[in-house]
Amino acid sequence: MSTDTALEGKSLLTLLQLTDSFFPTGAFAHSFGLETYVQRELVNDPETFEMFLRSTLHHGLRNSDAVAIGLAYKATEIEKVIDLDARLTAMKVARESREGSIKIGKQFLRNAAILEQNGLLTEYAEQIQSGSCDGHHAIAYGLVASAAKIDLFSAGLGYLHAHIIGQVSAAVRLIPLKPTDGQRIIRNVRTDLIDIARFAEGAGINDLNGFTPGLDIRSMQHERLYSRLFIS
Repeated sequence: MSTDTALEGKSLLTLLQLTDSFFPTGAFAHSFGLETYVQRELVNDPETFEMFLRSTLHHGLRNSDAVAIGLAYKATEIEKVIDLDARLTAMKVARESREGSIKIGKQFLRNAAILEQNGLLTEYAEQIQSGSCDGHHAIAYGLVASAAKIDLFSAGLGYLHAHIIGQVSAAVRLIPLKPTDGQRIIRNVRTDLIDIARFAEGAGINDLNGFTPGLDIRSMQHERLYSRLFIS
């Protein structure tokens, strides 16, 4: 086995570990607004769920978390990471979704530090501890992926795929969605994930945005639902 092949294998295994649903982040407890859509019967079958997924991917994650991953991955100075963290906090207007991103991010960083470490990751953790940064999942993930020498496209694709897996898992419990329907939907959105990961590779700070007013409203309404299975 060549050295290059061994390094590629190590990077792939690290990516699989970081994006596995078993990795301790607490993400399984979040629906990020989906629960409200289901209770309002706006998402109630495989077709409406797939529409929901595509909409949140292209109007939300594409220019927010996916771009943030790329910017964090390429960052070489803590000042840029701090600025990115503040921007992401401002963009996540729904309290539950914003806090979910931060809680998952802190937990991810705490556990990922066991696997990978470098100066910038240490500085980011210190800034979070001091209160200068919030600690969003996408930023922590981008920094860890860079430290692990996972190529940016694969890192972005892995993050997006893990998000979809989480949403499908939530939908199976909420709608309920049949597991086989969930697997078919995961296959159906593959092209969407690839397109977004490719876009995020070359995105800059001016590409960091998002427009999901419907999702923001449903996410805000979630905390007032009579009964809830999920934190967000």
